[in-house]
Amino acid sequence: MFKFGILIDPTISWLRSDVSDVKRAKARLGLDIGMSADYYFARNYAFSSGISLFNTGSTLQYVNGISNFHTKEGTVTIEEGGKVKYKLQYLKIPAAIKFKTHLIGRIIYSANLGFDPMFRVQARAAINGGDIVKVNGEVKFMNLGWHFGVGAQYSLGQEASIFGGLSFMNIFTDMTKPSNHKITSGNVMLRMGMMF
Repeated sequence: MFKFGILIDPTISWLRSDVSDVKRAKARLGLDIGMSADYYFARNYAFSSGISLFNTGSTLQYVNGISNFHTKEGTVTIEEGGKVKYKLQYLKIPAAIKFKTHLIGRIIYSANLGFDPMFRVQARAAINGGDIVKVNGEVKFMNLGWHFGVGAQYSLGQEASIFGGLSFMNIFTDMTKPSNHKITSGNVMLRMGMMF
């Protein structure tokens, strides 16, 4: 049995580095919008996937600066202590296992765990509060994350239901192109949508 859904997930995202001279300066509010598809291979277990546009990013501070930061307009230098506000958009195609309870009143509780392959749609940034420029040359085309989430569905009758929940997604591959540091991302998502 297949179940389909529409989702709108407000998100809080933050980038992080594995070196001390690249620091997280500020988190960013984002949005994950798309569709989900669940295939139930047993009454309470499903393969879960879908497709969405995932907007993420945050601000990083480069303590020692960067001598060759690549933008669409050319290579620029970021001075010591400079800040870069990243605005990233990905096409996300999750693959997960979903577990759900039986109907309790009009509510079904669920949990899901899986991986999140994602492909860069666009990468933009504002350097030291300046104009937003494209920075595809600094951001990898493909990234991979994992997620865990819990939620609840409220039946509206027939096959329709509304759902809400909370999930955490960790992007664990390096989001930037080869350099002397690794940038990954944490994301907390408030899940909202409708199943039918």
